Amino acid sequence: MRSTDLNGGLLVAHRGGSALAPENSAAALCRALEAGAAAVEIDVRPTADGLLVVLHDPTPERLTGARRPARETPAAELVAQEYSRAPGERLLLLDEALALLAERVLLDIELKPDPPVPAEEIVRRLLAALERAGSPQRLVVTSTDIACLEALHRAAPALRTGLVFRSSDRRDPVTTARACGAGLVVAQQRRLNPDLVTRIVDAQLELWAYTVNDPIRARTLLALGVGGLVTDDEQALGRALEMADPARPATPEGEMILALDLGSTATKAALVDPAGGKIVHRVSAPTPIRRARGGVVEHDPRQVLDTIESLIVHLARGVDLAAPPVAAALASQRSTGLWVDGSAAPLSLAPSWQDTRGSEVLAALEPRRSALEAATGLPMLAAWTAVKGAWLRETISLPPGARLTPLGSWIAARLCRSELRVDPTLANRMFLLEAAGAQWSEAALDAFRLTPDLLPELVPSLALHGSLAWPGGGEIPLLTLIGDQQAAYVGAAGPLGRRLVLNAGTAAFAMRSAAAGEPPLPGGRRAPLWTSRRRRTPPLFLLEKPLLPERETQDSGPFWHRHLARRLALGDPAPQRRARDLANATAGLMRGGRQGGVMLSGGILDSPQMVALLRQTLEAPLVCAAERELTLLGAARLAAATAGRTWPTASAGA
Repeated sequence: MRSTDLNGGLLVAHRGGSALAPENSAAALCRALEAGAAAVEIDVRPTADGLLVVLHDPTPERLTGARRPARETPAAELVAQEYSRAPGERLLLLDEALALLAERVLLDIELKPDPPVPAEEIVRRLLAALERAGSPQRLVVTSTDIACLEALHRAAPALRTGLVFRSSDRRDPVTTARACGAGLVVAQQRRLNPDLVTRIVDAQLELWAYTVNDPIRARTLLALGVGGLVTDDEQALGRALEMADPARPATPEGEMILALDLGSTATKAALVDPAGGKIVHRVSAPTPIRRARGGVVEHDPRQVLDTIESLIVHLARGVDLAAPPVAAALASQRSTGLWVDGSAAPLSLAPSWQDTRGSEVLAALEPRRSALEAATGLPMLAAWTAVKGAWLRETISLPPGARLTPLGSWIAARLCRSELRVDPTLANRMFLLEAAGAQWSEAALDAFRLTPDLLPELVPSLALHGSLAWPGGGEIPLLTLIGDQQAAYVGAAGPLGRRLVLNAGTAAFAMRSAAAGEPPLPGGRRAPLWTSRRRRTPPLFLLEKPLLPERETQDSGPFWHRHLARRLALGDPAPQRRARDLANATAGLMRGGRQGGVMLSGGILDSPQMVALLRQTLEAPLVCAAERELTLLGAARLAAATAGRTWPTASAGA
């Protein structure tokens, strides 16, 4: 339950939502988020070496079997301990919990006193962790310990705090809360009666009750004036109290755009309201990928197609639309490609841009490097589709009618049951498009022994690429096919924007637009921003400074930001080095693109610790995009323009 309409009550997931997964675990925190929790409570206590671990009891014995007190155990040893009943789940540092929850929910951090660690030291550790996470605002710090609350009030008087009032307490909660600067009382529910509730509320103190799992008791407390209920199962209690369920959004009004984002790590589908420039409903799933020794990173195109089609069905079932979306857009990872036969059936898997195979192709082309780089405006790399295609060509037999195509082009053709087409933004990363961005490069085609009939038809980014079926009935014209970085840039800066954008996900790109005559920067890349039927020549180009993840800084999976937070807290220099590298990547693009500072977008926004490091490191002011899904928004914005729909002047990214 996201929050609450019933008598103004707030549901707080106790110990991270202990009914959903093991208490205080990453799984519990993530499931609470997925369930739409508005507030989450966790417990923290000191480790032996200056950090705070997310743990209720003095020892982790009940969870992991280890009997050594947390205050006597180094943090690295604690976070290596697995939950006995949940293999794979490990204890968390407070930094990791902040990485998962900061600014996404109201976070209640309960400080557990642990003598002989002084209260001032516990508070110092708390404030250090909050600073590493960029000093999040959506939190409250609670404790039973008066010394901790007093120390916290002295050190950070603006921080919201609360007194935990236990069943055994003999202190007066109003007097005690006021004395230690707390504005909230979290009372054991059995202690609450009408008179005490009235006294607390009349004293202008907020009041929550714990631990409330019974709906009848919950209704009674809410009726008395209790503002929040700490519960083990906020979903079940919310249903029993008939609170609004945010999992299914309200029926959207007006026309919608279907936006698809085929990323390296995740694939997403969204319904976007062009009139408001906002995402109405979004679903996502991991992009199917296979990694193996020898630098193998590849996609099964059929599995990727199945994922996208399933997401479209899931999206359609999630909302009630009066009519199908008026247009669709597909933004795709670039460089990833495959060979197909004359009917567009795959002849190979699709090596990712991350795949390192193909070095022998580069070696054979070394004498032509300068000419090819001048012709295409790109450095010659193994990542490009043409290089992987040449390598694949030696391993498979190509039948008549075979073609080399970007994965995004193949997905678009399959969704629309249409011919293969490629736009200049995807053709650019094939390493086959001329630098001017309007036609194939004869020099590149010759170098890779290709002819146009072995490639998809080159068409504008903004055009009718076919029509795809909407699960609820009807057809949707696919009006935009574009590279994901171009879409992200449009989402941040607009179709003709000049802003400097740092878009960071699996890889990072510092980007700004440039006029046709501006050359690429040393070590950078240059690509068309978009084209249309009226503008066959790109109106602007995208200058990009890429930064690929180093092996020692790349954590895969949905918890990468949690792993980064842990490494930073434990003193690993890799996160700080990554921040410096990202800052350096933007430095060469500062000229002509500093309006409004640097806009940060992409999956990196999921890491409050990395955002905080960048604020300390960048030479220009950092502006975080208001909307995280700029690739979806940018693609939808271009499709809306092609369909003749208006878009609000103020971009959702700004």
